[in-house]
Amino acid sequence: MTPIHGWLSADRLQRVAEDAIAVDPFDHMTKDHRYIYSNTGAVGIVDRPNQGALKDKLFASVQVTHDDATESDMHKLITAYTESAASPKECTGKGRQTARKGA
Repeated sequence: MTPIHGWLSADRLQRVAEDAIAVDPFDHMTKDHRYIYSNTGAVGIVDRPNQGALKDKLFASVQVTHDDATESDMHKLITAYTESAASPKECTGKGRQTARKGA
């Protein structure tokens, strides 16, 4: 599995899926428009606690390289990954500022 996450000013999940590897903007999307997934990859929106004044959205993307994953597996994986990335410890504006300064 290859996990990727990043702060983007993209306003739609489909835009993120356009640039993601192993998932397409027209793959399966959940009814709440938070996840797009295929049997090889997925993207999702991370709900950030205490978002404050931050305007960019945090998106996560995952890709698998074995051929026995199913769409259901990928949906479960991206859901779990975005939920863990949204933990208060992992998802703060302070961490984002640090990452930008070092870039």
